[in-house]
Amino acid sequence: MSWQDVFVGIETSAGVLAAAMEFAAGHNLGIWDSIVLSASAAAGCRYLLSEDLPEGFTWNGVTVLNPFGANVLARLLDQ
Repeated sequence: MSWQDVFVGIETSAGVLAAAMEFAAGHNLGIWDSIVLSASAAAGCRYLLSEDLPEGFTWNGVTVLNPFGANVLARLLDQ
């Protein structure tokens, strides 16, 4: 079994890129972070673990959590 059998993959489609560019321009963020956030939203993710984006920030249903934060495990388990 590989990670591809467990986790859903998503393509970086034109829609994902368009949303990322709009988000990057509107929030003054880099394009790569915006693509990751946009793809996460398109995949239906609830949380995105990132130490680069502001913790607690929510966009299109995705909330950013710092993987090194004190309460990250409690927040992930409290679904």
